[in-house]
Parts: sequence; C-alpha cells; structure tokens
Amino acid sequence: MKLNLVGVDLSKSVFQLSIADPNYRIVSRKRLSRTQFRRWLSTSEASHLVMEACGTSHYWGRVAEELGHQVSLLHPKYVKPYVRRNKTDAADADALVRAGQDTDLIPVPIKTEDHQALQSLHRIRERWKSSRVASLNEARGLLAEFGLVLPKNVTSTRLREAAEQSPALLQPTLNALIDEINALQGRLDNVNQILENTAAQDDNCQRLLTIAGIGVITATAAIARVPNIHNFPRGKSFASWLGLTCRESSSGNTRRLGAITKKGDCYLRTLLIHGARSALLAAKRKAKSKRHLTYLQRWALKTEQRIGHNKATVALANKMARIMWAVWTRNDSFNGDHACRFST
Repeated sequence: MKLNLVGVDLSKSVFQLSIADPNYRIVSRKRLSRTQFRRWLSTSEASHLVMEACGTSHYWGRVAEELGHQVSLLHPKYVKPYVRRNKTDAADADALVRAGQDTDLIPVPIKTEDHQALQSLHRIRERWKSSRVASLNEARGLLAEFGLVLPKNVTSTRLREAAEQSPALLQPTLNALIDEINALQGRLDNVNQILENTAAQDDNCQRLLTIAGIGVITATAAIARVPNIHNFPRGKSFASWLGLTCRESSSGNTRRLGAITKKGDCYLRTLLIHGARSALLAAKRKAKSKRHLTYLQRWALKTEQRIGHNKATVALANKMARIMWAVWTRNDSFNGDHACRFST
C-alpha cells in the first residue's frame, strides 16, 4: 500500500506540515503546536514522514516510528535545492515533499537514544576541553606579562607556584582561574572514564581498538555517529562520507583530482587524521629501532617517502577508515598485516 507523503518542517514550538496524496499532490497544509503535532501523529493514519536531519529530528523520528509511521530524515543541503522562491515554513515543508520523491537521496539513519547519549558525551567533552585550553592559555598569557613564561604542558602545581610570584592584587583571581582549570580537567577525566567503560562493554569498539591509531575516543565517536555501518556498501563509500577522498573536477577525457573533499563528519575525520599522525610517528620510531613493521606500517612509511608527511597522514587516515569499515562489517579484528584484504 502506498502511503501518503508528509513533509514536516520541525521547530521548537511550531510544526508545519504539507500532506500529499499517494500521487504526490499536496492536498492540505497544517500548522501545529508541539502538543497538536504529537496528537496528530497518534491519531492520523500511517504515513511516510519526511523531515530534515536537524535538531530534535531523531527524537521525533523515533516517536513517529513507534506510532506506526515511516520516517525519512534527509540532509538539509539535499533539501535546499527543492525550495522554490521565498523561504517560509510552508515552502520548506513543500520542498520536503518534493525531496521525498527523489529515490536517489539516501536518508540519514535514525539514532537510538543510546547513540545520541554517547554523541552528547563527546560534544560536552569537546566543549570542556576547549574551555580548559582557553583558560590555561589565558593564565599563561597573564603570567607572561610579569616575566613568568610557562610551557604549554605546564602542570597545575607549577601554575600555582607561578601565581604566587604574581602581584598580590592578581593572585586571588588567578587562583580562581587555576581552580577552574583543575575542575574542567576533573570533568574531562570523568567523561573519559565513562567512554572507556562504554568501549569495554561494546564488541564493535573492541574490534576498532585493534586498529593502530584508533583509541577509545575515536572508537566511541564512530559508534555514536554511525548507527548502521552496513549502510555503506564498501570501505571507499565510508571514507568518502568522512570527506577523506579526493575532490574531483573532471570533464570529458580530462580528470582532475584535488585535495580531500572535507565533507561529512568533521569531528570524526579530525580524530582519524590525528590518529593516523600518531600511528605514522609510531611506525617511524619502530623503523628507527629496527623492530618488526606490519604491512600497514611499511605502506605508510613508503607513502611518506613518496608524497611527504602531511599527505601521507591523510592517506593513512583514508586507509584506516576503510579498515574500520571492513573490521566493523565482518566482525573481525585487525593485526596490521591484513591491509590488502580489509581495505576494500
């Protein structure tokens, strides 16, 4: 049975609906409050709801599915070309109806509450980390004005000692700033412990941790941001989604490949590149001490010699993304020597 298509423009308090019949003709429009929208979901017949993947969309997607509706979340950038003339709530809802007819648009998977909670932990952790770095830099900058120059990795004890040498007028406030830095560090330690406990209880996280350059932060971030890895048909698709493949500008018989696209999830891509940089440096240390290198490490070092350190780091991150896909989809571990078999 073909369901009615309903475009839903979400908001905090006002929900605009464009209801189309099975032939995709818009037959009615509704403007509902939050309570009215929930009541409409529970009383209307089963429909195919199309929403933008934005704030609260995963929550409403779960609610609608529990009430028997089919839900598709579309990336806002894919919906924008379907907006005609002026941007209004009604025009956005109509655009969602038109976008919902495009079978080439791949919906965003609806996250479970656990996935959203894990992603929220990462977001809070990043904000606290940024606040700690900003406060620490401010303290170091203020002390430098009085000739007290401290390194970037200064300890809390050394920071206290330097504060005692600053002018008496500044010391109480500077000590309060140091207390704030210590408090933020304590919060970060607590979140890190929660993430470690989560990773220890998740089989997929344990498999991802077998890949060099991937730690608890990257593994749990991947689990949170990729609800279903099987949505990607191959490793290249996963790497492309992360923005780790080359930007292409080709025409006719001329093919031009540039820098990476940097599309997709910026946070996860950043973690992978940092992890690749760490793995590459570890491989260089092993090579210098004449220890055994895995196939992946030998490949990374050869790539660095050919194209340079930074490009080799990104190339290794691309390789790691493909290996992640293979390990994740095949429920297997990775020992560093199966790069050719896994990185499909």
